[in-house]
Amino acid sequence: MVSSSSLFKFIALIALIAVQAVLAAPSASAPNASTVKAQALAAHNKYRTKHHVPKLKWSVKLAEHARTVTTSCVWGHNVMRGTGQNIAYGYPSMKAVVDAWYNEVSDYNYASGQSLNGKVTGHFTQVVWKGTTEVGCAATYCSNLRATYYVCDYSPPGNYYGEYTKNVFKP
Repeated sequence: MVSSSSLFKFIALIALIAVQAVLAAPSASAPNASTVKAQALAAHNKYRTKHHVPKLKWSVKLAEHARTVTTSCVWGHNVMRGTGQNIAYGYPSMKAVVDAWYNEVSDYNYASGQSLNGKVTGHFTQVVWKGTTEVGCAATYCSNLRATYYVCDYSPPGNYYGEYTKNVFKP
């Protein structure tokens, strides 16, 4: 037979564990769709204007696909045919994500249309790619990533080999 003292200690331990789990859990909030749209368009178009290319238009179809990718919470590219895609997680906002993608600019060589020293620049080039006309983005908090997962899909896609100098211009 279990003593009342042992039962009390057991219940107290379970309650303590539950409280610690709640306090240790990361925030499960992600920006709403209208905030994602506003921040994505504003940030992309700020940089596109800086690089002398037309502003992007919002695509509901691309945003819906991006939402499908983010809600899967499976990290990695899942590109719809005929589109390009940038992904990220762990940033506080869509604006911060686009800013991070753009910041690859410091590793880009405009003369060659290639990255400097093999560094990643594909996110930057997709953001400012002249031939791209539409974007759709989504953000979802994923508990397995312990962060918000961001995806932007682009149409037509950028980053075609041999086409960089015709699509990525100096500010």
